[in-house]
Amino acid sequence: MRSPLRRTWNVLAVFVVATWLFPVYWVVMTSLKADRDINTATPKFVFDPTVNNYQEIFERFQFGKVLINSFVIVSVATAITITLALLAAYSLARMRLRGANALALVILSFRFMPGVVVVLPYYLTFSELRLTDSYTGMVLVYVAFGLPFAVWLLRGFLLDLPQDIDEAARLDGLGRLAILRRIVLPLAAPGVAVTAIFTFVFNWNEYLFALILTDARALTVPVQISKMIDAYSVLWGNLSAAVVLQLIPMVIVVFLLQRHIVRGLALGAVK
Repeated sequence: MRSPLRRTWNVLAVFVVATWLFPVYWVVMTSLKADRDINTATPKFVFDPTVNNYQEIFERFQFGKVLINSFVIVSVATAITITLALLAAYSLARMRLRGANALALVILSFRFMPGVVVVLPYYLTFSELRLTDSYTGMVLVYVAFGLPFAVWLLRGFLLDLPQDIDEAARLDGLGRLAILRRIVLPLAAPGVAVTAIFTFVFNWNEYLFALILTDARALTVPVQISKMIDAYSVLWGNLSAAVVLQLIPMVIVVFLLQRHIVRGLALGAVK
């Protein structure tokens, strides 16, 4: 039989999970309500569901195009960020570079810089280069802003791998890139997956750069969602439907890489 303490912890865990999931449940339910059910004085938990809110955001707000914009920009930026970060992290973690620790701290310090400090220089530079409101410009911004954190995170994962692996591989005649691709990368796959998830989620939810540097052609999901709130009203049904669609790609990415998450977060805990 379970002890009273164990049952208490189980009840507490269920309560915490329900508390965290209730806002998601409420957003999903609101996205399926008609305006008359949303604006009632007493919250309604039983109602006739409708998909009109989803239809309206695709017709009125062109949400399909915006989803494609976000997915392409964020996916390309994440792939480039992970590739560059893996090369940089391997150099800092596995090669005997003088001042590697100090250089890693300098790289991480760039991540602490508030986006509002650099968004205006980005805008002026991109305006001269005609990169505003373009996929290329947004990818460059997301790579530049996400790279320091990715390098730092991957470096920590690679430091936990034994150096003897590299030395044995070099004795077998493998070069640095071959060691990285054939030996280090498979061993560090959980860490790479965790870094990719963080990078994807940060880029997918980014608002400031997308607001300033896009207008129509490269508009992203967070900016389009903000247009559903004006000075005098909030389109709660449309807003909730858009938020649900914004959550879906992140949930898919996490589920696809979930088997690596626990291993990646615990990598190096036991050597």
